[in-house]
Amino acid sequence: MPHDYPSESLKIQARLYQLGLMPNNLMMIGAFIVAYGLFETTLERALWTLSDSSVAGVRPFTEKMKSEDQFKRLGQGSSKLSDKCNAVLQVAALTAEDLNEYRNSLVHGYLLAIEGGGTPSFMKNPAWHQELRNKPVGDAYIDEPFQDLVLVSTWTLFRLVRLVEKSSAEPETQEAIERLDVDVRRARSYANEARHIRYLINHEKY
Repeated sequence: MPHDYPSESLKIQARLYQLGLMPNNLMMIGAFIVAYGLFETTLERALWTLSDSSVAGVRPFTEKMKSEDQFKRLGQGSSKLSDKCNAVLQVAALTAEDLNEYRNSLVHGYLLAIEGGGTPSFMKNPAWHQELRNKPVGDAYIDEPFQDLVLVSTWTLFRLVRLVEKSSAEPETQEAIERLDVDVRRARSYANEARHIRYLINHEKY
């Protein structure tokens, strides 16, 4: 008898719903992961442009770089870009750090279901067994509005690095990068809030 994979898939989805992950949550998680992938792969090509690197026939220098180092390189910009463009890239690099931490918590963290129902969250490196970790605790909340905030932030960075990738061949894209200043600063605010929400909700001014 052939495996009834559609029925099994539906059962798994039903189990996720029982854990508080509703269809909209799952859809938004998928949208964020796809958008982050678009940003991440385009970022590499943008770094080649910023570094004036030709990668034909050679291993690109980005291949061995950690994500954090790629973000730092993005923030360094290029002498061929205007000061305003480079300022936008500096903010974008900080935004990318926050989004990367949120993503890591989401895809590598423990699922924290809420007894009695409610929207769960994810936590990485909780050290519940008193083990030592090199990396700090991280959270990914998927309550509203955080899934919208991280999706908007990630898409903004994707739009930016697409322009950076073309900035050498198409100098007019510098003006488009400069016009993204407000959007990138907004993305920075959204991503920082999503990453640090556990701290913020315990702050009296939040």
